[in-house]
Amino acid sequence: MMKPTACSLVLIAGLVCPRASAQMDSWTSDRELATDLIKNGSAWEFDRASLWFENGVMDPKEMSAFGQLVNQGILDIEGFLRVPHPGTRKIRYFISTQIEISHSTWRSIFLPLSKVESHSAPYLHETAHVLAPCEDCPMWFSEGLASYIQSFVSEHTGGYDGAIFSRRGNWGIDQDARRWLASSRGQAVLPFIGVHGEPPEINYDRSNVAAPFYVMAQSFVKFMVEQATFEKLHPVFEAKDFDAELEAATGKTAAGWKTQWLTSLKR
Repeated sequence: MMKPTACSLVLIAGLVCPRASAQMDSWTSDRELATDLIKNGSAWEFDRASLWFENGVMDPKEMSAFGQLVNQGILDIEGFLRVPHPGTRKIRYFISTQIEISHSTWRSIFLPLSKVESHSAPYLHETAHVLAPCEDCPMWFSEGLASYIQSFVSEHTGGYDGAIFSRRGNWGIDQDARRWLASSRGQAVLPFIGVHGEPPEINYDRSNVAAPFYVMAQSFVKFMVEQATFEKLHPVFEAKDFDAELEAATGKTAAGWKTQWLTSLKR
């Protein structure tokens, strides 16, 4: 397993923080918040998940219902990914008003209370990050994959799609991608789709940078899954060399796939 760098520890709504100092502050805050919730919050245990809610902010029935939803979501994603059962190791979820943006660190997921209450938390997206960490994957693939899984599971198995930047899941993601491609904001981030690296300010300008990037990444991954099949893409998740494994598994480079994807959107 590759040793994680300072920038790979925290996934903020799926976004990898590029600034090490900011990331470490976030990691420290997450650890402090988790410690406080474990000590003072409302704890709920399920077969595959442990949840802690900020005390006195949600009805017990709502907390229980969300816990069951999360627990089933883990099972559904594991079944879709065909990942081995980790035994007694659970995924930890922390829900609080102090969390502004959903994110994951290792096997811990942090969700804003407001998102959980409004049934818009991207819990499936963040769970996908935990179950398919994809350590050598470029950002477009890692985020596109998590969003694709979130939409697929909610559309075919259960739960809800806590869409971050798209409201119609996989069914409407291509149309959303076409709209972004027709705009200057979409064209600005397009060069970062299919390559390693990320657009400048993606962590700080969500409307102009993150939104088109996430939508196009999901559309791109969806196209690859539909054309190559998920089985062929599966070895890429755990690859030590993403580019080499992608070409070996599918017969095409990311650049080749990108050309075909863009052509398909023009039809």
